[in-house]
Amino acid sequence: MTRAMSATAPRSCPPSPRVLGAPRPAARRLAPRAPRRQQRFTLAHATASLASPPPAPPGRDASPGWRVALTTMPASRPTLGVSAWPDFDYDASGATTLGVVGAPDPARPGAVHLVFDVRTFEGPPVCGRTTKVFGLPLPPGVRIDIHPIRLEGWLDPETGACALDFDAEFRGSIFGRDAIRLPPMRVNSPLTTGPAAGAHRAAEGRPFAHLRDDTDDDTSPSRDVGDVGSSSPSSRDNKQPSPSPSSPLDPCLGGVPGDVAELVAIARVPRVEGPWDWLMNGLLALPNDALAVLPCRLRVWDPSCPGGLSEEEQRIVRALDDRFEYAARAGDPVPITESQLDLAFYTFGYDGA
Repeated sequence: MTRAMSATAPRSCPPSPRVLGAPRPAARRLAPRAPRRQQRFTLAHATASLASPPPAPPGRDASPGWRVALTTMPASRPTLGVSAWPDFDYDASGATTLGVVGAPDPARPGAVHLVFDVRTFEGPPVCGRTTKVFGLPLPPGVRIDIHPIRLEGWLDPETGACALDFDAEFRGSIFGRDAIRLPPMRVNSPLTTGPAAGAHRAAEGRPFAHLRDDTDDDTSPSRDVGDVGSSSPSSRDNKQPSPSPSSPLDPCLGGVPGDVAELVAIARVPRVEGPWDWLMNGLLALPNDALAVLPCRLRVWDPSCPGGLSEEEQRIVRALDDRFEYAARAGDPVPITESQLDLAFYTFGYDGA
């Protein structure tokens, strides 16, 4: 009986002796497990990305006569450059130009015609308060005012691609226009959301609906190169309170998903003529290439029925409407007939002598 049991019992093999000098077998390493907080964060963002549809570019339902507003947003990279000089950090955030949706072009089916009224432009000058180079503000007394002449172009509401012709005059001075008035520079800058290249410079923009607007987002941990508003000279905080109805409205706030893009331009700056032209032509090595980067928000709305917007956005749109109509009245005053003029003179006792 004992022999039968010992015959059927399995034999345990003794451990094989390890050869002296042989390497030990590598231990199996497990991938580190993500912390629970990171797992919840990733799952929440994955669920939100599946639930919410991707943003659409502005202007899909736009009709001729609708209002448009182009606002410069805080930049995340240098925005101006000329010649071999290092690029400048020019903070023009809040600068806004108003306009209308123009007549369509049969040669551009589906494209939105953007026609801006440059009389409505409000933007800061290039000076020590708004501009830095090498992290330092421009020297005191240096000032360049931007005077737009034309801003017009087209927007593809399906892809978010945009191209604008920006024609402007840059008027510089040192210690005031009465001290040293530099000759003006007339520059035509073809702004685009695509690639732009010149003889010595190149840049690439980003279309609408391809950027995240974190101006009002207090949950985003960081901002990448494409995010608006991180490292400009006077960058905004991630979290900003909504303006009260009595406070000045910041057009950088509000907006709708998909209305932010980055336009770039490489323009050819010609030689200038006039007093102090030798200084500018030599200092800037003109003619030469100039770089412009314009992170912007484009609003397109129906002035007769601006519905479907948040309360904050409705306040901003109403303020932009008032500004547009005021500029139109100031630019095209009501005509006065000769009889009305005589009546006014008679009322105030002017006899015409």
